[in-house]
Amino acid sequence: MSKWKRMTASAILIMIVVWSLWGCGSYPEMSAKELNIMEPENHLASWRKELPQDGEYTAWDVGAVRGLEIQKDGETVFAVSYEPRAGKESFDYWDISEPYQSTVSVNTEELYRLLDTVFQMNWEKTEGISLEDAGIAGSKTSIFIAYNREQNAGEKGGEEPTVTRTILIGEKDGQGNYYAALEGSKGVVRVNQVLMDDILNINPYQYILKLPVLVSVDTVETVRILSDGEHHEMEKKDDSWRLDGKEVDQGEFQSLYGKLLDIMVLKEIEDDDADSKNAARKPVLTLQFIRNVKEASDIEVKYFEYDEQFMSVSVNGHEYFLVEKSSVYNLMKDMGLLH
Repeated sequence: MSKWKRMTASAILIMIVVWSLWGCGSYPEMSAKELNIMEPENHLASWRKELPQDGEYTAWDVGAVRGLEIQKDGETVFAVSYEPRAGKESFDYWDISEPYQSTVSVNTEELYRLLDTVFQMNWEKTEGISLEDAGIAGSKTSIFIAYNREQNAGEKGGEEPTVTRTILIGEKDGQGNYYAALEGSKGVVRVNQVLMDDILNINPYQYILKLPVLVSVDTVETVRILSDGEHHEMEKKDDSWRLDGKEVDQGEFQSLYGKLLDIMVLKEIEDDDADSKNAARKPVLTLQFIRNVKEASDIEVKYFEYDEQFMSVSVNGHEYFLVEKSSVYNLMKDMGLLH
């Protein structure tokens, strides 16, 4: 991504080429193909239902983990799983289904730190404490893990998990620990309170790449760029690269495509009652990525006015983040949408 951060002489030349190709106010008819937006499938529920439970208090290599779900007081606060999908690179297979509805890319470095913390936690056995006394019976706070028990440390395992475990969290013991137990077990253990509080009070925003969307150019057939009645199209077919129907150099095309992905997420939307609930809003800029992979969902990104500094961004109808308003307007200038 760093090569798209710098405005070089070649980038300025590309902008001049684009303006000369697109002109000012003269736009070809937009292609009629409808968007095919699909809700991604997530396997955490089926893994919980169908896979056997591991009842042993043992640690495995963190690379074996395929899914994690954290529930606090009956509410799922974080859910992530390894979901290979058409149209994605392998590094982008991790999928945060809660709270981001599979619309973000994951910071895998941060995620593996979390998985390692959960999967390698120490268990201190107790004697003479029942599930009821420990506050575990009927607990609605838990950590669910799906993993591949056949995987050895340092080796690449299968994509699917083979077993699961659910850690039920009970009361504090007054000595810096929580009581806990594996679901299906009668034995109670202690786990470090500070460690467990860090897990239960997770900040999902920490585990995402700060980009609204990440779409490989190799999976895209057409990109539509729309703003205030104007539109442009970028097309990639076989070895042909086109801007509004006119063939251009591959390097020019990819440089411009990179700019579409180069707006950074700065913060989450904090106000649940913000104007993002207003369906009548008009987007300042809309990007539509139409895929050349049948099984891959098309992607629609919309930028909306939010306040004096920020715009909000919606991906396939899900709106969670804010971006710098100036970065959106700079992109529009580069695309010839501001005159």
